[in-house]
Amino acid sequence: MATALKPGAEGGPGGRSLGIRRPGPHRSCARRAIQYEWRRLSALRSLWLVAGLITLLGVGNGVDIGLHGGKAGYSLAAVADTLQFSPLASQAPMAAFLLFPLGMSAIGVEYSHRMARTTFLTLSSRRTAYVAKVVVPSVVAAATTLGAALLGLVTGCVVLALRGDALPDLAGLAMPLLSLTVVMLCWPTLAAGLTALTRRRGAVLAFLLLWPVIVERLAGLALEQVPGLNGVRNYLPFAAARAALHNLRDESGGPDAGFDQALLGSNAHPAIGMTIFCLFTVLVAVGGGLAYIHRDAP
Repeated sequence: MATALKPGAEGGPGGRSLGIRRPGPHRSCARRAIQYEWRRLSALRSLWLVAGLITLLGVGNGVDIGLHGGKAGYSLAAVADTLQFSPLASQAPMAAFLLFPLGMSAIGVEYSHRMARTTFLTLSSRRTAYVAKVVVPSVVAAATTLGAALLGLVTGCVVLALRGDALPDLAGLAMPLLSLTVVMLCWPTLAAGLTALTRRRGAVLAFLLLWPVIVERLAGLALEQVPGLNGVRNYLPFAAARAALHNLRDESGGPDAGFDQALLGSNAHPAIGMTIFCLFTVLVAVGGGLAYIHRDAP
């Protein structure tokens, strides 16, 4: 006589005798959250416009390297700075200013259009929703920037080869490109965390446009007037990020060395600078996550 199998027993309902593993509720929720964020992001026309613009900038950087980097025209440090979208000149990679709104909009749109409650009911986990809103825009921004930088490097090498000039030290550019990728992961994460904390996209937009360029330098000068805080400006978050990107220090002592150091605004070691910027990003992201999880949805 056949014996009825209990639910969960091998071969019965919920069993695993057929090698079928059902995804747990947390995995399924995380997958839905990531898929939703990607579909929302990829449906934005602005994403593709910005990605196309960054790609064109990357190609333009490559042409610049190819035309001016041969015959020892550019040092390896200058080539790295160009591939990083000139963080010294603009005080942050130009791609960061173009792509950080992706992280800001992921949360800001929900608050402005009162869609947060729908998201919470759909995913049943605020934590999972927040992580997806941070991770997806950050990964897209970093991948877009790295892809454009690599395309620029290839373009530069092709132009140099056609001109008969020597190629740059490709191995020496690996660390600057890695640093660029990490910094670009941080910028949308900061935007998402700050938006979750303030619920005001305008304030976050103003902060991330003005603070790295102007306000942080003024704050550093003010802090250094306090006894015991001399040199603190070298370790403020965005100054530390510039130090992290400036992996290759030009030791030639040329006429522009002092000007470049003034633009850099920090003498921190690149590893220390990266650590500070990443810790700052984590603190902002965690603070934003706590606010997103525990505040009442509008």
